[in-house]
Amino acid sequence: MVLALAASVACTNLDEQIYSKLAKENFFTSEENFAKYSARAYASLQHWATEKSYWTFDMQISDEVCVPLNPAGAWDDGGRYKQVQIHDIPDANRLLECAWDYCFNGITACNDVLDVFTSIDKTFDGKDRAIAEMKVLRAYFYFCAICYWKEVPFAIKKDVSVYPEKKDRAFMFNFIEQEIKDNIDFLAENPTNEYYGRVTRGVADFVLAKLYLNAEKLIGTAKWAEAEAACKDIMTRNGGSSYYTLTDNYKDLFKVDNEFNPEGILAIPYSTVYTTSDHYAFIIYMSTLPADLCAPMGIAAKAWDGLVAEPDFMASYEAGDTRKDATWIFGQQHDLDGNPLNIEIESVSVPYVIDPIFPESCYEGRRTALQGARIGKWAYQSDMTLTGGQVGMDNDFYLMRYADVILMYLEACRRQNKSSVDAAAQTAFDKIRTRAGLATIAYADLDLEKIYQERGHELAIEGWRRQDMIRFDKYLQAWWFKPAKDASDYNLPIPKSAVSANPNLK
Repeated sequence: MVLALAASVACTNLDEQIYSKLAKENFFTSEENFAKYSARAYASLQHWATEKSYWTFDMQISDEVCVPLNPAGAWDDGGRYKQVQIHDIPDANRLLECAWDYCFNGITACNDVLDVFTSIDKTFDGKDRAIAEMKVLRAYFYFCAICYWKEVPFAIKKDVSVYPEKKDRAFMFNFIEQEIKDNIDFLAENPTNEYYGRVTRGVADFVLAKLYLNAEKLIGTAKWAEAEAACKDIMTRNGGSSYYTLTDNYKDLFKVDNEFNPEGILAIPYSTVYTTSDHYAFIIYMSTLPADLCAPMGIAAKAWDGLVAEPDFMASYEAGDTRKDATWIFGQQHDLDGNPLNIEIESVSVPYVIDPIFPESCYEGRRTALQGARIGKWAYQSDMTLTGGQVGMDNDFYLMRYADVILMYLEACRRQNKSSVDAAAQTAFDKIRTRAGLATIAYADLDLEKIYQERGHELAIEGWRRQDMIRFDKYLQAWWFKPAKDASDYNLPIPKSAVSANPNLK
């Protein structure tokens, strides 16, 4: 009775006690504060490196990564991984939903931030730049969406009273292109450390270059000259040279403390302190490593032993390409002191030697503990603190980087049958090859097949492979365990959950 009386008294005063109050007109007085508020939209990018995401979906639907059952029989999950592998994906596939959510949660977050920014009547320093950043970031998310889906829901205002209408690729292509063109001049041109992880002019040009490079497959109209021009803008913006440069050591792009690398155009920052939840953490090691390799590598977790390299992709590397060893974990395994490891199989201790080549029959049963190269592109740190069974990594993810610009530029020129290219581009391409331990290739000898292979190995498992396979007419072909498909395979089904939530979709 006493508790009931206390509760009734407490409920008579419904006034909220406010400890601090700041009008938005008084908060948005500097570019710094605009950047603070826009962080909620940028945080949507961090879903990229979780276990079920747009990125991991791209790896699995392309020829880079597969997920056969592991030695314990895990990773079936109702067949969802096999569905992606063979391109027989129903609309209720959870991996499909996660790829969709990455795009449209990002778009919604940008709309929410823009709703606040555009509601401010006063003009403040940095306001136009902050708005431009959010619009170009939203254009990026829409670009990701139209690369997967033929029609998408379109909404650029925060309005919960109406269902977004669906738009086709032609409409969305024009919107993305115009949105970037209308906002690119407001963006920061010099990518100083202040703009690390934020949208700059280089990011806008990069998205434009990707849009134009894939235009022929997206809308049926080739735009190779436009792709070349967008790349050239990045390559010559700094008084005739680029603000970006290729790093000398390929592995530096992926080491634990890899912030502010001069090759990075847009980074997604991750942290063992600030991005630790399943939805925001960089946890690729959990998805790929065997549990018994974690302790020898200094990782205080029990990984899930799932994603492994497709054997056909592993066999495609040139002899001597150091990017193969830099990207994948295979061969004899060692502990942190360099001692060779053994593994116990059927009560017998044998050398821990991972074979990157294994038969398709593994998909009808299970692969063994020693079959399948694991992902090792991002350095695994030995000082992670275990929280709740896992922890995010400190490595930042370079979503866009300068080596990709050089390769896009060379491809755009080759597709126009140009007889020569910018000398700086040839020099940069030479460095891409030599830092990988390979001989240089002159532009005159660089055909589309060589460009395709170079893109595959330089940018392996960085999220661009499916676009490349479609653009180079490889995507409908058969590859390891995946049968040949017809042109309908270019378009994914809209997830059932999205259709249920919006009557304008089907």
